Amino acid sequence: MTMEDAQHLELVNHLKDHLVPTAELEDLVSLFKSLGDLTRLRIILALAQTTLSVSELTDILGMSQSTISHQLGLLKQMNLVKGTRAGKNIHYRLADDHILTIVGTVKAHVEEQKK
Repeated sequence: MTMEDAQHLELVNHLKDHLVPTAELEDLVSLFKSLGDLTRLRIILALAQTTLSVSELTDILGMSQSTISHQLGLLKQMNLVKGTRAGKNIHYRLADDHILTIVGTVKAHVEEQKK
């Protein structure tokens, strides 16, 4: 075995020992699937600007209340948005700044590819 082959084998074994666990990868895939829907992404981008209620999101996005509520439910399940009750309304916001980072990075990548 050559020195190059030995180094390659050592690298392969190192990578095999340090792979991301499948359960963690499945969580990542679920997150990307959540962001891979046009309506959910539009909601995320709107909430990146300010806290909004379902009725405000309905007006902004021109969609039915049931559609917005359903998509917000899915986003809440993925811990991407949080809601705070204010009287009869719930005001939604992004769960944390990581979401802005993810969406911003992907948006920058897409814009870069168009140049």
